[in-house]
Amino acid sequence: MKARFRLFRSLRAQLAFFQGGILAVTLLLLSFFTLILLRQFLTSQADTRLRMQAEDTARGIAATLFQYSTQNPHVPLTQNIEETFVKNNELQTFGRYVQVINNHNNPVAFSDALRTTKFPPIDDALTSGLAKEVSYHTITSIGEYPVRIVTVPVITGERTPQYLVQVGASVEGVDVALQRATTILLILTPSVFLIALGGGWWLVGRALKPVDDMTRAALSIESKRLDLRVQAPRSDNEIGRLAGALNEMIARLDRSFRQIERFSADASHELKTPLTTIRGEAEVALMSDELTPDLRRTFESVIEETERMSSIVNNLLLLSKADADQVKLAHEPLQLEEVAMACYESMERLAHRKHLTLDIENMDDAPIFGDKLWLGQLITNLLINALNYTPEGRSVFLSVTRDDTGGKLVGFVSPTPDISLEAPVAVLTVRDTGTGIGEEHLPFLFDRFYRVDSGRSRDQGGSGLGLNIARWIAESHNGQIGVKSIVGEGTTFMVRIPMTTLSQDVQA
Repeated sequence: MKARFRLFRSLRAQLAFFQGGILAVTLLLLSFFTLILLRQFLTSQADTRLRMQAEDTARGIAATLFQYSTQNPHVPLTQNIEETFVKNNELQTFGRYVQVINNHNNPVAFSDALRTTKFPPIDDALTSGLAKEVSYHTITSIGEYPVRIVTVPVITGERTPQYLVQVGASVEGVDVALQRATTILLILTPSVFLIALGGGWWLVGRALKPVDDMTRAALSIESKRLDLRVQAPRSDNEIGRLAGALNEMIARLDRSFRQIERFSADASHELKTPLTTIRGEAEVALMSDELTPDLRRTFESVIEETERMSSIVNNLLLLSKADADQVKLAHEPLQLEEVAMACYESMERLAHRKHLTLDIENMDDAPIFGDKLWLGQLITNLLINALNYTPEGRSVFLSVTRDDTGGKLVGFVSPTPDISLEAPVAVLTVRDTGTGIGEEHLPFLFDRFYRVDSGRSRDQGGSGLGLNIARWIAESHNGQIGVKSIVGEGTTFMVRIPMTTLSQDVQA
């Protein structure tokens, strides 16, 4: 689920959906205005046909009236008018609905379709017709669909028209055409949207592919491989300039790392000689019988501090060589539980001196490939760390177990949380019952010189490098290290290293 949300938060998804959203709004507006214009066009076409039919009818009626008045000059025009119009068949020629009204808005003749239901009186149509103007209206009282009516005056010699012709037709054709157009748009619009969205997703993916490639390349560059560079595209565009800027930044980092490594190595070398000299001079001074108690305590303190400083210098020198890939580890078959037991035996005296109990929880068979000395250093660092920060009267537990599931390190904070180890895995655990460590400190425990409590670490003789060295040893064995802690209950360190298989043993 989280991966799905990350996908939707990606730049590719945002650009694709932004483009799709603009396209969707554009298509909706286009469809909306298309339907409006189509309705106007179809209505205009229908009105034009109705008007032509009405005008033809009006001209025919005007001719009939002229002929009738010529032949019957003394007969009032209102007598037998309907019979005259129908006899001349003028009302059945055009349109489905034809009605003739007089200037009092009363129907005087109509087509067969209006025998049962007449057009309702339309005052606006009468007013416009008497002014010799054409008007259009829509009524809903006839038939299933609305009826569009055009009213045209019958132009004769009189100043004011005596009759008006009303021709109507159902708007069924217009509505059906609009319904079909709407259906087509409802099918085409989502289809075009989905096609455009897919095309946009593909195009954005192609455009961002160099960025993804650079991201993967940048993530693969570590402090030990700062000589690598991001592959820059040949084109001189934004992507190319970004790649160039990244490479320049990596080059500057490379130079800075190299300077730091050289400084650490040079400083360590330069400090070893004076520290050895100071310690030697202090030890010689302690041999004198003429020292006062205060001077003796001072020289003993000097020796203790020089030993601590020598340990820090040696650790710095080791890490500098490790960063420069100058430390070669052995790759030989060994039993991790045997290495752990040797460390346990060497640490028992320290635990007893601190009034602590060092116990074995499990010691399973755990064959691995590795360097016995460096693995011993890893276990020793973890045990010393646990013994230093566990109050008197409590216990520290050491165990080696076998994990046949493999996978990622779950439930622990690790500097390499994404590493997934293939089963089987040897698991080394050092658990103390001390005061615990706050959750906010756990992600930084394996950093160099990081201390949860700098004053307490100094009192315990800590340098802030032991856990960083333990991390380097674990990762040099293709393993990983992690920590979990509960304040007031204690801390647990776990190291996972791939175990050897039968085929590997045969090859070895």
